[in-house]
Amino acid sequence: MKDKKKLIIGLIVLAVVAVIIAIVASLSFAAPLENDVKVEEDSELTYYIDVIYDGKDGEATTSSDTATAQVYSDYIYVEDKIPDGLTFKGFVQSDDGETIGAVKRSDGTFCAGYVEDGMSGLQYNEVTRTVSFRVKNLQAGCKITVGIITQTPTLPTGINRMDFYNTAYGREGSTSINSNTVHVFMGRDNVTPYQVVYQYEGDVPEGAPDVPLTTTYVAGSTVGVSQNVTVEGYDFSGWSTTDVSVSNGSFTMPSKNVTFVGSFTPKESEETYEVSYSISGSMPDGYMPPRDKDYPVGSDVKLDSLKVGDVINGYRFLGWATNDVELPAMSTDASTIFTMPNNNVQLVGQFERISYKVTYQFQGSVVPPNASSLLPAEQSYYPGNTVTTAAYPEASGYRFLGWYYADEFTMPEEDVVIYGEWMVETGTFSPTITKSITNKQDSYSAGEIVTFDITVTNTADFVITDVILEEQTDGCKFVSGDSYTVRNDKYASIASIPAHGSVTVHAQYEAGDDAVKTITNVVELTGALASNNYSLDTSQDYTAEVDFVVANISLEIAKINDDQDPLSNAEFTLYRNRELTNVVSKGLSFNGLAPNTTYYLEETKAPTGYQLLGQVLEINVGSDGTITIPGYDVSTQNGVNRVSIINHEINVLPNTGGSGIIPYIVVGLVLIITGVVCSIFMIRKRGARHEKSRK
Repeated sequence: MKDKKKLIIGLIVLAVVAVIIAIVASLSFAAPLENDVKVEEDSELTYYIDVIYDGKDGEATTSSDTATAQVYSDYIYVEDKIPDGLTFKGFVQSDDGETIGAVKRSDGTFCAGYVEDGMSGLQYNEVTRTVSFRVKNLQAGCKITVGIITQTPTLPTGINRMDFYNTAYGREGSTSINSNTVHVFMGRDNVTPYQVVYQYEGDVPEGAPDVPLTTTYVAGSTVGVSQNVTVEGYDFSGWSTTDVSVSNGSFTMPSKNVTFVGSFTPKESEETYEVSYSISGSMPDGYMPPRDKDYPVGSDVKLDSLKVGDVINGYRFLGWATNDVELPAMSTDASTIFTMPNNNVQLVGQFERISYKVTYQFQGSVVPPNASSLLPAEQSYYPGNTVTTAAYPEASGYRFLGWYYADEFTMPEEDVVIYGEWMVETGTFSPTITKSITNKQDSYSAGEIVTFDITVTNTADFVITDVILEEQTDGCKFVSGDSYTVRNDKYASIASIPAHGSVTVHAQYEAGDDAVKTITNVVELTGALASNNYSLDTSQDYTAEVDFVVANISLEIAKINDDQDPLSNAEFTLYRNRELTNVVSKGLSFNGLAPNTTYYLEETKAPTGYQLLGQVLEINVGSDGTITIPGYDVSTQNGVNRVSIINHEINVLPNTGGSGIIPYIVVGLVLIITGVVCSIFMIRKRGARHEKSRK
């Protein structure tokens, strides 16, 4: 919001820098009339002038869409000469009979701008036959509509056709612009018309309005001469012709074309003086005073469009002041214009930082006799200040129930009234409050619901009412039940609790995806009443709390062989006890493990062709969700623990691809050779003995 205000302020200042020339008079006849159509004699003819402001200044710098609501026109002077032959009857009024047309944007929404002095500001000059009015403070992107009612005449004798052309002129500052031209006629279609043509002679300055549209009339018609134009820095000669004689701005159409010419002459160099702006004292962030500018003596000077009372970033504008010229009274709803004197003018503006009040009031029918003296003093703060609510007042025989406002708050951009309430005090009562988890578990995984019972017991001998409970833990919320009402997630109320009776209120919490988190759920009894002027003993503590653990710990096992290749079709069983009787789950992935717990892991199915692990692994889960397994490296990230476990192959036959049967063959050959050698040796030895015995 602060940046947006800066943008708007900057564009307002920009719009003031140059003369705004977004006159834009647009004239058209009311439906069902159309251009170049025939109208009836002695009938009512109504047309409308739409004055539109586009927010464009003399340097062709345009406002953005976001600034549409904050850029306004200077005075826009509009003149419309009623075509000769028509009789002025009056102005169109809105349904209320007082306002003029409608001020609206192209999207149909209403916005700022008005005709000065309302209906009385719409003037008609019978001598010049001219309608005039002055539009003020027209918002960029908006238009204001003025309707003019006329009466058509009866065709004069000898005249078989009358044409009516209408062009409106607008002026802001010293530059004018003409609208579109609308044409209707009475009488015959097949007549010989003659033209009225307007032309510029010589150099035509930039910004000069287009010459009036060429019009046609039958001979004998009374024709009004178009209005003169104005261009800043130039004198206009007026429209002149040698074709006809003009009297009081009109002439009788001859049986020939008529040409009017006009020319511009640059004004002689004018003496100018400077208008400068400055700010006395502090001013809001982002505000820049308007730039200095020179003006000719006698010209209109419009002050910066910042108005008395405008608020910018916590500062209120008090107005412009100067000793160099007498300023008219500054309006709070439009710009101020003064005539440039023959000296420099220094304008000094001033802001005041806005402070707002914090006041206190007692409400209700029960107040101490000296209540007014117990009210804290009024204090003022600037927006954004931190405000601490006043301490509770005390009065004998009465109990102050509290200020109905936050104990500490940031001061807004408005006054604040803080209300408090009293009750007559006879004595006090002190209920009790307890809290428990109804689905108690070691821990809760993401998506699991923790449910609570909060029991309030009335220890008094009388009924207590309007018991208020507040959940103080993020994520915990009250849920519907019997004998109490859930106001919202954080507040529940018990209408009444009988003497020595109890009411149980239910709450719940949905576990998140934290790896390991211990949560303390706190609920507080913040208020209770009794009809016998007893009050809640606020010196007591009325909170109840209970702890629970949210854990999202898992173990993932990767089975590999000696070559680190992955294996499939393995299965492990996780147990809660060393005796392996309390099964948690089976598989290779185990979720929902509890912190500060030891589990036991056994491989119950090995991959085909591989040996079972043959030992039970101890799985130690730490308080932070990390897992350790003796003899193994475990990686941990966000509660997910991963470990790789090797399975060895089963050797039923010698393994091919290694030493295989070669050792066995070698041993067999050695035994066979040894046997053969021994046999040969024994045979030879016997032969030698036998030979010896023969000898």
